[in-house]
Amino acid sequence: MKWDRLRLFNVVAQAKSLTDSAALLNISQSALSRQMQSLEHEVGNRLFVRRSRGIELTSAGIQVAEAARKLSQSIEDVNQKLISDKTIPSGKLRVYATNAFGSLWLAPRMGSFLDKYPDISLALSLRDAEPKVSPSQPHAEIRMTPIKTQDYIQIKLATFQYKIFASTHYLKTYGVPASEKELDSHKIISYGEDAQPPLDKRRLNWLLWQGKEINPRNPYLEISSIYGLAKCVEAGLGIASLPGWMNEETNNLFEILKDLNGPKLDISFCYHEQMRDDSRIIALKDYLQHLIREDLSKFSNTL
Repeated sequence: MKWDRLRLFNVVAQAKSLTDSAALLNISQSALSRQMQSLEHEVGNRLFVRRSRGIELTSAGIQVAEAARKLSQSIEDVNQKLISDKTIPSGKLRVYATNAFGSLWLAPRMGSFLDKYPDISLALSLRDAEPKVSPSQPHAEIRMTPIKTQDYIQIKLATFQYKIFASTHYLKTYGVPASEKELDSHKIISYGEDAQPPLDKRRLNWLLWQGKEINPRNPYLEISSIYGLAKCVEAGLGIASLPGWMNEETNNLFEILKDLNGPKLDISFCYHEQMRDDSRIIALKDYLQHLIREDLSKFSNTL
């Protein structure tokens, strides 16, 4: 059996989904399916069957998955030992984050990190939804929600709060609301039904319910991503609740109704426990914590 196919199957066996596995591996689902078919041909057995909610391993698949897991762990242990023995951080480091935070805040600040650690090859993997990282790819995540497995270390960086923003152009055209009651006559932009935010959509769409026990306000426009929502507010289309850190990363936004506060959300740095001594992880963790102290203290309630 070829290791490349076993490595792919290790991810599939853990994710229990070809679709999710293909996304994690950054390959097409059709290419992954072909590799799995070739592996099944090599071992002479079906390794899994497709179900409505993913895949189910066969008895042969369970045996191959366990062997692949142990082999992957052994290789990773050796790799991490070699990396941890290095005094200068080097090698590939993949960082997963949401599109909005990764694009607007994280990516523009990575230049200084790469100047400081030129031997690190950094790759940012950004998605609309909260990142999902396989244990076979134990790099780093910037998360907005708690991780559910005990094999990961999660370090809180900051707590931010959702505030209410509008563009200066919008406020000049429609006026500045002086109370939550006046929100009834303004254009509110909210998360759409197919959005995948880190919090419950009703919590993040709190402007539709603020001051309303029943019959929430109707949104003027619904957007499926917070990045798109912020750009619409920036363009003057309406009012929206955005995380406080966005005020520094966008143009012409003005905070309104400052006495009203939306939900709070933690930003954390997360990595697999086997990476705890990895010099790349330590370097990035220290760098982010320094940035938080220098840059995010303006919106952070707890450092």
